[in-house]
Amino acid sequence: MHFRLPTPLRGWREFAGEVGIIVIGVLIALGAQQLVENRNDRTRANDAMAALRREVADQDFTASEIEIARPCIDAQLDAIERRLTVGDRAPLPFYSDAASSGGYVIRIPDRVWSSTTWDSVSGTDVLRRLEPEYAYHMAAFYAQTISQRQINEEAQTQLNTRNSLAVLMPREEGDRMRYIDAARQLRASVGSLDIAGGQLRDRLAMTNQLMTDLKRQRLLLHQSGTLKFCRTHGLPLAKLRPAIAANAD
Repeated sequence: MHFRLPTPLRGWREFAGEVGIIVIGVLIALGAQQLVENRNDRTRANDAMAALRREVADQDFTASEIEIARPCIDAQLDAIERRLTVGDRAPLPFYSDAASSGGYVIRIPDRVWSSTTWDSVSGTDVLRRLEPEYAYHMAAFYAQTISQRQINEEAQTQLNTRNSLAVLMPREEGDRMRYIDAARQLRASVGSLDIAGGQLRDRLAMTNQLMTDLKRQRLLLHQSGTLKFCRTHGLPLAKLRPAIAANAD
């Protein structure tokens, strides 16, 4: 039995030409789709970079604030420890302002140390679009940011125990010693925040993401309640140390 293929009405050459046109059209469409996807990927990567820069700018501000405020915090703790050591029974001054609805006997910064943007980026394919060296430094940066958040939470917990001293100073020596020990723990936490914050700023220096000194100065001047408090009460402040990229590792 013999089978005969149907002959195209206009011949095989024209048929092949039409098929070729279709194939070329499909390839062009696929290529165009790939170009659109690549452009969208670049857009997502650029948006992610912009969001990360905004987030790390907040961390730069936070690290700078604690570094500048550390002598002021130490001075407040020194005053509290002296009162506890001599057994002064008068309650500590209780401060209140619009930024702290609960009030406080000692003022230190309380910041978020957020990693929300990095968490959203690192779990997607946007990460592979970032420059490898930048992604490496950011992974290390945010690992330390998480540690900073934990230290900050511990410091705030330690801080809250001091407010009772605005009501009544302890009479017994053992109770006073517990408060002195708690003050030293808070001092250590603030010191850890300061040292690690400097390392974070070094990491940002390696990726050219530090804010300019003038911009940081304006932000700290207008937004930091702690630094306003320190200046109002004549407490000492530190100068911001220059970031040294070589210290990041």
